[in-house]
Amino acid sequence: MKDYLRILKLGSLEKRLTFLVIFLALAMTALDATLPLVLKLIFDFLEKQFRGGFDLSNLNQLYKYFLIYLFIVIAKDTINLVDDFYSSLWWLKTRNNISLQVFKHLEKLSITFFEKESTGKITEIITQGSSDIQSILDASLTDIFPQVIYILFAMFFLFKVSFAFGLIIFLGIPAFIMISLLFTKTLNFYQDKVRDAREKAMTVNVETISNIKTVKSFATEERHSRKFNKTLSDLLHANMRRNKQRIKMNIFRFSISDSSQILILLIGSYWAATGKITMGTLVMAWTYVGRAYGPLWYLTRVYDNIQRDMRSVKRLFTTLDTKEDIQDIENPTSLKKVRGDIKIQDLKFKYHQRDVIKNMSIKIPSGKVVAIVGRSGVGKSTLVKLLLRFYDPQEGKITVDGHDIKDVTQKSLRENIGVVLQDTTIFNDTAYNNIAYAKPRATKEEIIKAAKVAHAHEFVSKLPEGYDTVVGERGVKLSGGEQQRINIARAVLKNPPILILDEATSHLDSESEKLIQDALWKLIKGRTSIIIAHRLSTVMKADLIVVLDKGKISEMGTHEELVKKEGIYNKLFKIQSGSYLK
Repeated sequence: MKDYLRILKLGSLEKRLTFLVIFLALAMTALDATLPLVLKLIFDFLEKQFRGGFDLSNLNQLYKYFLIYLFIVIAKDTINLVDDFYSSLWWLKTRNNISLQVFKHLEKLSITFFEKESTGKITEIITQGSSDIQSILDASLTDIFPQVIYILFAMFFLFKVSFAFGLIIFLGIPAFIMISLLFTKTLNFYQDKVRDAREKAMTVNVETISNIKTVKSFATEERHSRKFNKTLSDLLHANMRRNKQRIKMNIFRFSISDSSQILILLIGSYWAATGKITMGTLVMAWTYVGRAYGPLWYLTRVYDNIQRDMRSVKRLFTTLDTKEDIQDIENPTSLKKVRGDIKIQDLKFKYHQRDVIKNMSIKIPSGKVVAIVGRSGVGKSTLVKLLLRFYDPQEGKITVDGHDIKDVTQKSLRENIGVVLQDTTIFNDTAYNNIAYAKPRATKEEIIKAAKVAHAHEFVSKLPEGYDTVVGERGVKLSGGEQQRINIARAVLKNPPILILDEATSHLDSESEKLIQDALWKLIKGRTSIIIAHRLSTVMKADLIVVLDKGKISEMGTHEELVKKEGIYNKLFKIQSGSYLK
């Protein structure tokens, strides 16, 4: 019930439209409920005419009844059209409100959330959950309440005609509802199976498309097709198992609704034949019974759909209720006029109960370049994530210009740090907008200047539409080196006081690496910089090189100092310079 009330609250975001849609739905229900009464008048009039001899002078009365019936039908259809327009408007606005809320919340969530959940699963939860919230809202506001009102109308008039008629529907409706509720638990169980199967299918789909280059490179399309077909087959079987239960439930429900209608038809026909009730009363009673079970069928189907949809909605609400692991303190300060003095003091960090960084301390003076090197898995990239405050350490602290980064806003911290990563981030947009991402209000001259510093202007200007060329999703129209130069141009444009380069030149050919290293050192000049690298050619010019081993600092010094030592750096340098081969 708590989740349902939460959904209704979301629906009331557009208050005026919400009330208008409810009012129109109730107006249609009221008009619809009067039609059997008009039918009673028509058939009572006809019966009277047939029994007393047909008198043409009374036709005006019949015409009046038909005109009333016609007026009600036209009014109902007109309101229905108006309701359709405003319901669509309400639906679209509400959906946008919900989607925006979900999107903003996802942006706030910490990196750890996205590391734990697959993209396919997140996409399925958000897409299906948002859609199902809208379905529940639509059913609740425009279907459930009006249909319940109609059923109460029908019961009232049937009891008014005859206690027996009223009793038949009064007993039939609870039995109908009870059968529906008894099957709900089983249907929900199978709906969970459907949801799990659908998530697996979505995950395979998203992963295959996201890694399509690898799939094609290894010619494994058929393997992925078989895997996707297996998930679709599981989804089909899960849906069919649920459908079997639904069919069983409907057998019982058909029996109840059909029995009620047959009983009223038998009793009513006998009473009409014996004169206890008029033919018009029989028609009215028969119409109300049929129309009472019609909404009941619809309501139980709506209830079934709501129960089904609530499964995905609950998962969406769980996501919306997920708190950020990393949060700003109350009344944090903002970093301003950053010089770039960084101190890492007695830092300790565990990830999944594994010691990644152990008692690390480094001082990085303003404007200096510090390189972090070491074998894979020693904590280099983790240190970057701690500096950006994607994670918080269990012990120790990191300060920028004397401010503990836990005491400043995450926004101001990250606004003062430029990052160039190994995995380039290119949006499906123009080359111009990809560079301008760091500074949306930058002038064209600033964009081109940044591109020239990053050695990107040369290839961008040769693209089919120059800077206005759409580079494709994830930059598929660009080479790896070109993508990286776009990223560097973005960092140049941002012009941050602190710069982090995390494996920015790995996986590049020698020519691209030379161009990018040249661009990087232009970018580094005059700002505090931290370089994470495997390739020692990238870090040889650094003011200080820190060598990590098993989460600890193994060695520190300049390139010349570390080469003279018989340590890890010397060994790595010999391997990369080819001394071992010689």
